[in-house]
Amino acid sequence: MIKICLDAGHYGKYNQSPCNKAYYESEAMWKLTEYLKAELLEYKDCHVITTRKEQEKDLALYSRGKKAKGYDLFISNHSNAVGSGINNTVDYVVVYRGYKNDKSDELGLNLAKTISRTMGTKQTPRTNTRKSEKGDWEYYGVLRGADDVGCPLFYIVENSFHTNPKSTEWLLQDANLKKLAKAQAETIAEYFKLIKPSKMPTKAITPDSPK
Repeated sequence: MIKICLDAGHYGKYNQSPCNKAYYESEAMWKLTEYLKAELLEYKDCHVITTRKEQEKDLALYSRGKKAKGYDLFISNHSNAVGSGINNTVDYVVVYRGYKNDKSDELGLNLAKTISRTMGTKQTPRTNTRKSEKGDWEYYGVLRGADDVGCPLFYIVENSFHTNPKSTEWLLQDANLKKLAKAQAETIAEYFKLIKPSKMPTKAITPDSPK
Protein backbone atom coordinates (compact mmCIF):
# COMPACT_ATOMS: atom_id res chain seq x y z
CA MET A 1 0.00 0.00 0.00
CA ILE A 2 1.36 3.40 -1.04
CA LYS A 3 0.11 6.26 1.14
CA ILE A 4 0.01 9.77 -0.33
CA CYS A 5 -0.79 13.07 1.40
CA LEU A 6 -1.87 15.94 -0.87
CA ASP A 7 -1.92 19.62 0.03
CA ALA A 8 -3.57 22.48 -1.84
CA GLY A 9 -1.54 25.68 -1.62
CA HIS A 10 -3.38 28.42 0.35
CA TYR A 11 -7.08 28.85 1.10
CA GLY A 12 -10.02 31.14 0.36
CA LYS A 13 -9.15 33.74 -2.27
CA TYR A 14 -5.37 34.05 -2.11
CA ASN A 15 -2.75 35.15 -4.63
CA GLN A 16 -4.82 36.74 -7.37
CA SER A 17 -3.14 36.83 -10.77
CA PRO A 18 -2.25 40.24 -12.23
CA CYS A 19 -2.87 38.73 -15.68
CA ASN A 20 -6.50 37.74 -15.11
CA LYS A 21 -8.42 38.77 -12.00
CA ALA A 22 -10.51 35.60 -12.21
CA TYR A 23 -7.49 33.51 -11.22
CA TYR A 24 -6.64 32.83 -7.60
CA GLU A 25 -3.84 30.40 -6.82
CA SER A 26 -5.80 29.09 -3.84
CA GLU A 27 -8.87 28.18 -5.91
CA ALA A 28 -7.05 26.64 -8.88
CA MET A 29 -4.74 24.56 -6.72
CA TRP A 30 -7.64 23.32 -4.61
CA LYS A 31 -9.34 22.04 -7.77
CA LEU A 32 -6.10 20.52 -9.07
CA THR A 33 -5.49 18.73 -5.77
CA GLU A 34 -9.00 17.30 -5.65
CA TYR A 35 -8.67 16.07 -9.24
CA LEU A 36 -5.27 14.58 -8.43
CA LYS A 37 -6.73 12.72 -5.46
CA ALA A 38 -9.47 11.25 -7.67
CA GLU A 39 -6.94 10.17 -10.29
CA LEU A 40 -4.64 8.51 -7.76
CA LEU A 41 -7.52 6.60 -6.20
CA GLU A 42 -8.02 4.87 -9.55
CA TYR A 43 -4.87 2.86 -8.82
CA LYS A 44 -4.65 -0.32 -6.78
CA ASP A 45 -3.09 -0.22 -3.32
CA CYS A 46 -3.06 3.58 -3.16
CA HIS A 47 -4.38 5.41 -0.12
CA VAL A 48 -4.78 9.20 -0.43
CA ILE A 49 -5.65 11.97 2.02
CA THR A 50 -5.69 15.76 1.77
CA THR A 51 -4.47 18.12 4.47
CA ARG A 52 -7.73 20.10 4.61
CA LYS A 53 -11.36 19.15 4.06
CA GLU A 54 -12.63 22.67 3.29
CA GLN A 55 -11.15 25.15 0.83
CA GLU A 56 -12.17 28.19 2.89
CA LYS A 57 -10.42 27.08 6.08
CA ASP A 58 -6.74 27.64 6.78
CA LEU A 59 -4.30 25.36 8.53
CA ALA A 60 -0.79 26.39 9.54
CA LEU A 61 1.93 25.42 7.07
CA TYR A 62 3.88 23.26 9.49
CA SER A 63 0.70 21.51 10.63
CA ARG A 64 -0.20 20.70 7.03
CA GLY A 65 3.19 19.09 6.51
CA LYS A 66 2.79 17.03 9.68
CA LYS A 67 -0.31 15.42 8.18
CA ALA A 68 2.16 13.32 6.16
CA LYS A 69 3.17 11.28 9.22
CA GLY A 70 3.22 7.62 8.20
CA TYR A 71 2.87 8.47 4.52
CA ASP A 72 5.20 7.71 1.61
CA LEU A 73 4.71 10.94 -0.33
CA PHE A 74 3.67 14.53 0.39
CA ILE A 75 2.84 16.96 -2.44
CA SER A 76 1.80 20.59 -2.05
CA ASN A 77 0.49 22.07 -5.31
CA HIS A 78 1.06 25.76 -6.08
CA SER A 79 1.48 28.25 -8.92
CA ASN A 80 4.47 30.57 -8.82
CA ALA A 81 4.91 34.34 -9.19
CA VAL A 82 7.57 36.82 -10.25
CA GLY A 83 6.96 39.90 -8.11
CA SER A 84 3.43 41.30 -8.28
CA GLY A 85 3.17 42.35 -11.92
CA ILE A 86 2.71 40.68 -15.29
CA ASN A 87 5.73 38.84 -16.68
CA ASN A 88 5.53 37.45 -20.21
CA THR A 89 8.81 35.56 -20.22
CA VAL A 90 9.15 33.51 -17.01
CA ASP A 91 7.13 30.27 -17.17
CA TYR A 92 9.31 27.40 -15.89
CA VAL A 93 8.02 24.60 -13.68
CA VAL A 94 9.99 24.03 -10.47
CA VAL A 95 9.58 21.32 -7.84
CA TYR A 96 11.10 22.00 -4.43
CA ARG A 97 12.33 18.85 -2.68
CA GLY A 98 14.01 18.02 0.62
CA TYR A 99 17.57 19.32 0.61
CA LYS A 100 18.86 16.36 2.66
CA ASN A 101 17.58 13.70 0.28
CA ASP A 102 19.22 13.56 -3.15
CA LYS A 103 17.20 10.44 -3.97
CA SER A 104 14.05 12.56 -3.98
CA ASP A 105 15.31 14.41 -7.06
CA GLU A 106 14.21 11.65 -9.45
CA LEU A 107 10.48 11.91 -8.80
CA GLY A 108 10.71 15.68 -8.37
CA LEU A 109 12.33 16.17 -11.77
CA ASN A 110 9.97 13.69 -13.43
CA LEU A 111 7.02 15.69 -12.10
CA ALA A 112 8.55 18.98 -13.29
CA LYS A 113 9.13 17.60 -16.79
CA THR A 114 5.64 16.08 -16.98
CA ILE A 115 3.97 19.33 -15.92
CA SER A 116 6.07 21.33 -18.36
CA ARG A 117 5.10 19.05 -21.26
CA THR A 118 1.44 19.12 -20.27
CA MET A 119 1.27 22.90 -19.92
CA GLY A 120 3.54 23.64 -22.86
CA THR A 121 5.90 25.91 -20.92
CA LYS A 122 9.02 27.09 -22.75
CA GLN A 123 11.68 27.31 -20.06
CA THR A 124 13.55 24.28 -18.71
CA PRO A 125 11.73 22.43 -15.90
CA ARG A 126 13.82 21.96 -12.77
CA THR A 127 14.06 20.96 -9.13
CA ASN A 128 15.38 23.11 -6.30
CA THR A 129 15.93 23.10 -2.55
CA ARG A 130 15.80 25.86 0.04
CA LYS A 131 17.30 25.79 3.52
CA SER A 132 16.73 28.04 6.49
CA GLU A 133 19.07 31.00 6.91
CA LYS A 134 21.38 28.95 9.14
CA GLY A 135 21.09 25.94 6.84
CA ASP A 136 19.80 23.57 9.51
CA TRP A 137 16.20 22.92 8.41
CA GLU A 138 13.78 23.18 5.49
CA TYR A 139 12.83 26.77 4.69
CA TYR A 140 9.23 25.99 3.68
CA GLY A 141 6.90 25.20 6.57
CA VAL A 142 5.00 22.41 4.82
CA LEU A 143 8.23 20.65 3.87
CA ARG A 144 9.66 21.13 7.35
CA GLY A 145 6.56 19.55 8.85
CA ALA A 146 6.67 16.57 6.47
CA ASP A 147 10.37 16.11 7.13
CA ASP A 148 9.96 16.27 10.91
CA VAL A 149 7.38 13.46 10.92
CA GLY A 150 9.60 11.21 8.78
CA CYS A 151 7.88 11.35 5.38
CA PRO A 152 10.57 10.16 2.93
CA LEU A 153 9.47 12.14 -0.15
CA PHE A 154 8.02 15.63 0.16
CA TYR A 155 7.60 18.33 -2.47
CA ILE A 156 6.23 21.76 -3.27
CA VAL A 157 5.14 21.67 -6.91
CA GLU A 158 5.07 25.06 -8.65
CA ASN A 159 2.87 24.61 -11.73
CA SER A 160 4.40 27.47 -13.74
CA PHE A 161 3.62 31.13 -12.94
CA HIS A 162 0.34 32.97 -12.45
CA THR A 163 2.25 36.14 -13.35
CA ASN A 164 2.62 34.72 -16.88
CA PRO A 165 -0.49 35.41 -19.02
CA LYS A 166 -0.34 32.18 -21.04
CA SER A 167 0.12 29.96 -17.97
CA THR A 168 -2.62 31.81 -16.09
CA GLU A 169 -5.15 31.34 -18.88
CA TRP A 170 -4.19 27.67 -19.13
CA LEU A 171 -4.67 27.08 -15.40
CA LEU A 172 -8.04 28.83 -15.47
CA GLN A 173 -9.49 26.09 -17.67
CA ASP A 174 -11.06 23.27 -15.68
CA ALA A 175 -10.34 20.75 -18.44
CA ASN A 176 -6.66 21.65 -18.27
CA LEU A 177 -6.55 21.15 -14.50
CA LYS A 178 -8.02 17.68 -15.00
CA LYS A 179 -5.42 16.98 -17.69
CA LEU A 180 -2.66 18.18 -15.34
CA ALA A 181 -3.96 16.04 -12.47
CA LYS A 182 -3.98 12.97 -14.72
CA ALA A 183 -0.42 13.65 -15.87
CA GLN A 184 0.82 14.12 -12.29
CA ALA A 185 -0.94 10.93 -11.18
CA GLU A 186 0.58 8.91 -14.03
CA THR A 187 4.06 10.13 -13.12
CA ILE A 188 3.56 9.23 -9.46
CA ALA A 189 2.10 5.84 -10.41
CA GLU A 190 5.04 5.08 -12.67
CA TYR A 191 7.51 5.91 -9.89
CA PHE A 192 5.77 3.70 -7.32
CA LYS A 193 4.86 1.03 -9.92
CA LEU A 194 1.17 1.41 -9.24
CA ILE A 195 -1.33 -0.22 -11.58
CA LYS A 196 -5.03 0.18 -12.20
CA PRO A 197 -7.30 -2.79 -11.49
CA SER A 198 -8.39 -4.83 -14.50
CA LYS A 199 -11.88 -4.02 -15.68
CA MET A 200 -14.27 -6.95 -15.85
CA PRO A 201 -16.23 -7.34 -19.10
CA THR A 202 -19.73 -5.89 -18.86
CA LYS A 203 -21.26 -8.86 -20.72
CA ALA A 204 -20.79 -12.56 -20.13
CA ILE A 205 -18.52 -14.30 -22.65
CA THR A 206 -20.15 -17.34 -24.29
CA PRO A 207 -19.10 -19.73 -27.06
CA ASP A 208 -21.25 -17.65 -29.43
CA SER A 209 -19.55 -14.35 -28.53
CA PRO A 210 -17.81 -12.67 -31.51
CA LYS A 211 -14.07 -13.16 -31.61
